[in-house]
Amino acid sequence: MIIERRKAYRMDAFKLGQIVLQDRGPVDCLVWNRTPLGAMLEIEPEDEVPQRFRLVVASLLIDRPCLVRWRRGRKLGVSFVD
Repeated sequence: MIIERRKAYRMDAFKLGQIVLQDRGPVDCLVWNRTPLGAMLEIEPEDEVPQRFRLVVASLLIDRPCLVRWRRGRKLGVSFVD
């Protein structure tokens, strides 16, 4: 039996977004899915992002500060923080 640990329902997104960094230009990303609490992102292998950044996805009306919760290869799990 699989135990669901998520606190909110995941919604497929598959939208382009940007990781906005203070010290350099934005990093493009793909938003695979999202919840009201966070999202799963994919970045290019050569891109590096810090633990905290701002995620902007205009098509989903998202402009939120984020904290990286996990990293697996090119994918990141982030939570939205205030």
